[in-house]
Amino acid sequence: MEKFIKKGQIIVGLDFDNSQSAFEITKLLNPENYKLKVGNQLFTACGPRVLEDLKAQGFDIFLDLKYHDTPNTVEKAVIEACKRDVWMLNIHLSGGQNMIESAVNAKNSISPEILLVGVTVLTSLDQNDLFDVGVSKDLKDQIMSLFSLGKKLGIDGIVCSPNDLAFLRKEEMDSLVTVCPGIRVRAESGGQKRTASISDAINMGADYLVVAREIISSSNPLKVINEIDSYFI
Repeated sequence: MEKFIKKGQIIVGLDFDNSQSAFEITKLLNPENYKLKVGNQLFTACGPRVLEDLKAQGFDIFLDLKYHDTPNTVEKAVIEACKRDVWMLNIHLSGGQNMIESAVNAKNSISPEILLVGVTVLTSLDQNDLFDVGVSKDLKDQIMSLFSLGKKLGIDGIVCSPNDLAFLRKEEMDSLVTVCPGIRVRAESGGQKRTASISDAINMGADYLVVAREIISSSNPLKVINEIDSYFI
């Protein structure tokens, strides 16, 4: 059996509307191997309390709320998120320079160790979607432009499709981390347009991989988790 996943490299997305369903999955996971993603659905349904409950189980939490608002609003939201001692949180880099600066400064005022990552272009979007919302740049140019802006302003990493990593030179990444959502144990794409399998994403250079649909929608999530477990180094 080929071993190619490092411990802590897989982030399981808990895309549920209640905490009980989330906990049914977390009891199958080893916190030494997996981190967790709490997104808009679970956070809206359960509130900040769910973060405390998951942390009490020993997991690092990626708070995936993709802040995109006025600089002042984002600054205050990031401060509150960091007070919850999350491992990682994110913003949309398309929010612009002032918003990114406000988020970076807010995060650093609470804890420089918390990772603030920036979303470039959602993996559910392709070139036609960009044109539909008035972005005239090629997908590649848009990703590179947002990456360069975020890096200049001090973000800790980016959220992007693993396929987008080919656009970025390794030396440009420096110490930045890369988070790739919509990853599949196998190559099925689900609701994403720009995604990859776990092995492909790692070969492309992704640091952290978000896996959700194949686990949480499975009639036998333990079987899927055991398959992933078999790939840990």
